[in-house]
Amino acid sequence: MSNSNFPVYTESKHKGNIGEAIAQYFLSKFSLVHKIDGSNDLGNDFICELIKDQAPTNLLFYIQVKFTKNKPVTSNSTKEYWKYSPIPVFIIWIKVNDLPLPSDPEELSNRIKYIRMTPMLHDQLRHGREKYKPYNEIEFKRDLIVDYVRTQYVKGFTPIVEPRDYLTIDDKNLAGIGRYALYIKDVIPEYRGQIMKRAWVQNFVVAELLFREGGTENYGKALQSINLSLSLISGEDREELFGYYQKMIDLKNNIQNQLNKKV
Repeated sequence: MSNSNFPVYTESKHKGNIGEAIAQYFLSKFSLVHKIDGSNDLGNDFICELIKDQAPTNLLFYIQVKFTKNKPVTSNSTKEYWKYSPIPVFIIWIKVNDLPLPSDPEELSNRIKYIRMTPMLHDQLRHGREKYKPYNEIEFKRDLIVDYVRTQYVKGFTPIVEPRDYLTIDDKNLAGIGRYALYIKDVIPEYRGQIMKRAWVQNFVVAELLFREGGTENYGKALQSINLSLSLISGEDREELFGYYQKMIDLKNNIQNQLNKKV
């Protein structure tokens, strides 16, 4: 029975569903995969959460799936949307030369490639030549950890990520990630501008906490910390941060007054 008024299950929709099913199969081995409703799809097909030892880790990432013969092309509007994503973004490309696809999972995995979008979106000049690479679960997990760190650095945060919170010992060792993931020599310099612009915050907070703790030793450390915080604010930023800057000056005066009392 056919009816011209029936909705059409197009070839592109058919291929899209196959691609998503394949990607979900492989991603489900190490993550919770949540399909994003097509009506709310702004460039992402899945939002996933990394799993470690059968428990969710709260490390989220976006996936866009492409099921095509030729290398996928991403629109500029989608890239602009991804640029401000608080979580890593990947495109998974399932290369289709012909159908049906191989039924053997290992053979099927050879059709899968992926690309990291987060480094390119943060620094096109340095990472613009990022290429699709063959899918490998361990390699993907390593890239996920590094790109998660990138999403923190771009906001000026410098957390020390402990890979053991996200990966099993075996996975961590295979991925070649040390005990702590703080990429001081390689990744951090790319985010120098964002990190330095917010570096004063941590020292201000530390000075305030030490001041509240009280005691001559803490007051001395607090003074060092607030002086460093003040020195990290450039002249052009003082106007923008005037309220905070004045609070810092007030804190410095209060610390100095307490130290003078101890003399």
